[in-house]
This record gives sequence, C-alpha cells and structure tokens, in this order.
Amino acid sequence: MSVAVERLETIDLRPERLNRTIIRLSVPSVMESMLTTLVYLVDAALIGWLNDPAALAAVGLSGTLMWAADGLFQALSISASALVARSWGGRDFEEARAVAGQAILLSVLAAFLLMGLLMPISTLFLRLMGADPDVVNQGTTYVRILLATSPVSFVLVIANSIMRATGDTQKPMFITGVMNLCNVVLAYVLIFGVGPIPRLELVGAALSSSIARAIGGALALGVLFSSRTPLRLRLAHLRRRDCSLIWRIVRISLPNIGETIISRLGYILFMRIVTSLGTVALAAHQLALRIESLAYMPGWGLATAAAALVGQALGAEKEDVAEAGIRRTLLMGNGAMVLLGGVFVFFGSSIVQLFGVQDAELAALATLAIRIAALELIGLCSVMIIAGCLRGAGDTRTPMIVTLLGTLLFRVPTTYLFTIVLGAGLKGVWLATSTDWTMRALIMFFFYVRGAWKTVEV
Repeated sequence: MSVAVERLETIDLRPERLNRTIIRLSVPSVMESMLTTLVYLVDAALIGWLNDPAALAAVGLSGTLMWAADGLFQALSISASALVARSWGGRDFEEARAVAGQAILLSVLAAFLLMGLLMPISTLFLRLMGADPDVVNQGTTYVRILLATSPVSFVLVIANSIMRATGDTQKPMFITGVMNLCNVVLAYVLIFGVGPIPRLELVGAALSSSIARAIGGALALGVLFSSRTPLRLRLAHLRRRDCSLIWRIVRISLPNIGETIISRLGYILFMRIVTSLGTVALAAHQLALRIESLAYMPGWGLATAAAALVGQALGAEKEDVAEAGIRRTLLMGNGAMVLLGGVFVFFGSSIVQLFGVQDAELAALATLAIRIAALELIGLCSVMIIAGCLRGAGDTRTPMIVTLLGTLLFRVPTTYLFTIVLGAGLKGVWLATSTDWTMRALIMFFFYVRGAWKTVEV
C-alpha cells in the first residue's frame, strides 16, 4: 500500500465512539442545512416585504419546477455517494475517485440537457398549474434566470454529496455558507436597489439566487480537484469515460429517479390543488413551507451523517455499527422535532410576522398552516433519516416504494378529499400532508426492521 493511501482516513466506527462520530458528521451537515434554510427564509422575507402576494406565489410555484429538476441530481448524488462510501469504507480509494469523476461528468451533461428542455416549457408549466397571469409572468422570468447557471449550480449537489460520503461534512458546510452569504447580500441589493443599482424586485431575487448557486458549484468543483480534499480528483477522472462504471451509477440511481418522478408528479398534482384555492392561499402555503423548512435542519443533517456512517460501516463489514447508528440518529432527530413542534404551536403567529406580511388573511392562513405542521414533524424526520440510511447502504428501491405508496395512497387523495370534497381549504392541505408523512414513516420503519438493506449489493 502506498504512503498516499495510508494517510487517508475513514469514519471512526468503534462502537464506544459512535455518538461522537454521529455528532462530528451531523453538526456540519446541520449547519449547512441551517444556512440553506436561512437563505430561503431571508428570500421569503425580502419578497414578503414587497407586499405583493403574486410575487411570493410566483417564487413558490416556479420553485416547484426547479425542485422537480433538482430531483434528478439528488438521485445521481445518492447513488454516487453510496458507491463512494462503500469504496472508502473498504479502503479502495482509487475506486472512490473513479466513481466521483464519472458522477460529475454525468451530472454536467444532465444539467445542459435539462436547461435546454425546461427553459422553453416554463410558461406552459405555470399555466397548466392554474396560476393567475401575473404569477405566470413573474414565475417564468424567475425560472429562466435560475436555469441560466444550471450547468454549474446543479453539479453542486453531486460534489457536496461526494465529499460527505468520505466523511468530510465540513467543506460542504463552508461552501454552502459562502454561497448563502453571497445570496443574502445580493438579494437585498438587487431586490430593493442600493445606490446606482436599480430596484429589480423579483428579477433581483432570481439573479441573486442564480449567481450564488453558480458560485457554490464552482467552489465545490474547485475543492474536489484540489489537495484540500482526500479525494484529490484529476481531470483524467472525467476524461476517462468508464461505461461500466457509469452504468453502475445509473443502475443504482434508477429507483431514485423513479422515486423522483413519482414524488415530483405527485407534488405537482398536489400543488395544482393548492393553486385552485387562489393566490392568497397559495402565497400563505409557500410562506408556511419556508418556515417549516426549519424542521429539515436536524433531520437532513442527521440523515446525511447516518448515510455516510451506514455506507462505510457496511463496506467495513460492521452491520451492528450500522444498525446502532440508525437507532441513535432517529432518537436524536425526533427529540429535536418535539421541541420544534412546540415552537410552531406557541409562536407560529410571531414567526409569520417576521416576514412583514400585512395582508391579514394571508397571515392568518400561514399561521394556521404552521401550527398544523407540528403534527407531521416526527413522521417527516423519521422518513428523512431512515431513507438516508437505506440509500447509504445502497438500497434505493425501498424509498422509491414508500414514495410511490405515499403519493398514490395518501398525499394526493387525502389532499383532494380534505381540501375539495370536504371544503377545508388550506387547513385540509396541511392535515393531508400530516397524514401522508405519518403513514410514510410507519411504512419506512417496517422495511427498515425487515433488514434487507444490510445485504444489498452495490
């Protein structure tokens, strides 16, 4: 074994150090999630201060299309990180580099393809969603500006995921911090105008997000191809096309892509129902979603940590450590959800007022949605953590099955029942999502207990 290889380290998998390992991995991921969430919240607050419900609705509805596109890269990142984690845990470092290089190459090609596909259809999409003309016009502009930097910005998802798979959660946190700081500063300057810079309002919000995402993608790629990461990729890892390795990445990601298609189509149908409630209800829903994203911080951070831990533990043939890691992350995550749920119930109205909402109906609806959201936090967190662990093990089929069941049996049918048939409006929307997340968590836990994820071949 060469000296370079001997210097590389894997995650500390000793049982007596497991809590410390989980905290070391999850804290930077939680911080990264917090930074991302704060930017979404700041964007929503800045747009909310424009006192234009159509602008707030346009950002939320057009974000649905961007979220759907982002799902493809999330799917690729999951398969790439699972393969990298297994190789890294088994100390096959050159194989990990090969996987990382081919995954980045694949993501760049996919980003160009999606940009060319989505730009022409953005207006049609917003019209089919039933948005008012003002929402369609503003949303189209917003989407097209975001897509302009997608060949760099979408790759950020893959690059950060690869770094986390090696146990390096600090650099993705730093990159996200720089990106989000740029976004906040640019958003304020471009939305409201400062000095010679004109007031651009929604266009300014789109430009700031697009530029910041491009900066983040460029930084992540720069780190991967430098000596600051143990991967130390070279251009040869991209130029050397390995069709069999690319197929392994694609094959493992196929269930993730299927899950993405199912969840995105289900969400689009879900949002079509929400849009039918009117612009004010749609704006309130989007504002409540931004506030609820606070719950993603501990769940996503712990899921990311557990995915890397499980992948490397299975690569090192330590199944007991993988199981213990899942149990402990669930306990930590759901404890945080209980506390956050209390904040939503007792301080929901005060949180909404921080966004400068002056429309009384919008504020009341957003507050109601936030309080109902407390019901779904444990289910949401449990799904995030267990799904992350299964994907870290290479089991991408189970999360797809759970997403399919949740979308077809709970999310869309219960939303239509509560909202349209029973006439509960936005209250019905959030009661339906609480039902959906609770049922998904129970189904996911059933598959986890069966234990088939421990024998998945990647």
